[in-house]
Amino acid sequence: MARLPRIVILGYPHHVTQRGSRRGRVFFDEGDYALYLDLLSEAALKSETEIRSYCLMPNHVHLIGRAFR
Repeated sequence: MARLPRIVILGYPHHVTQRGSRRGRVFFDEGDYALYLDLLSEAALKSETEIRSYCLMPNHVHLIGRAFR
């Protein structure tokens, strides 16, 4: 069954999680973490999203962000 569409309330903080397939690792070394943060920063700028906090774990990510458009 497909997921329901996500509701995004502009300017309101949202908790976003991302995890590896079958709970597998997403990050294997320090370079992976650095690359992820660089890509996240670029994506946030392009989408006018403010990342307030994050937690990068070996097999998943937690983000708190606010979208403005």
